[in-house]
Amino acid sequence: MKRKTHWKFTLILGIVGFVLALQYNSMNTASPRDTRDLWAIRKELSSEKKIHSELLEEIRGIDQTLVAYNASPEANAASVLQDTLDKLYKQAGFMPTTGPGFVIEVAPSPESIAFGYEIKPVSSELLAWFINVVNQQQGNELEIDGKRFTTLSWIRDINGNLTVSGEVVSTPPFNIKVVSPSKEASEKLYNQLLTTAIQDEFYLDDFVLTISEPEERITLQGWTGGFENRFLKEQTKE
Repeated sequence: MKRKTHWKFTLILGIVGFVLALQYNSMNTASPRDTRDLWAIRKELSSEKKIHSELLEEIRGIDQTLVAYNASPEANAASVLQDTLDKLYKQAGFMPTTGPGFVIEVAPSPESIAFGYEIKPVSSELLAWFINVVNQQQGNELEIDGKRFTTLSWIRDINGNLTVSGEVVSTPPFNIKVVSPSKEASEKLYNQLLTTAIQDEFYLDDFVLTISEPEERITLQGWTGGFENRFLKEQTKE
């Protein structure tokens, strides 16, 4: 009887000790500290405020469209709707656009020409990286070798050729046009491209980027690829 009681007492003490050990460990485990300095936190806060401002601007634009649509007579409602549709087409890149920007020439490096190296197409990875650098600033629009690049576009290597949405991009030299929302944004992107490592990455693949100075008017042609409508249906009167 004493042995049985002693065994139960030992088991209970073991369980209590295990629970206390878990509690002690959880109380003494330090939570990860935020080691960022003040400027890093301020930079992140500034980015969040910028996104918040852009969302408010989009909401304000939608509200203005709804007010104009509701306030217009039935005869003018179609005109307001068409203006909205044209704006959406322009934002999606289906219509030509003109604005401040600059032109970038992608050409073989002088060394590759002098040594007679085979000039190959730009790789899809390198072009995608370039586009990501440009898109770090909101509102920039691109035309690659005469092909408009939009949110619906894609980049692939097909049979050894670089393609944008299925259209073959020429072997260098070719031009890339960039249009920004404002002259200040264009100059900022221009300076960023001059100081980033993107030019070195192109040079490692035997290409050089020649970036022209920003101009007041650069024109991009509209995208001609069309789009697939999956969700919208025409409303017919019964």
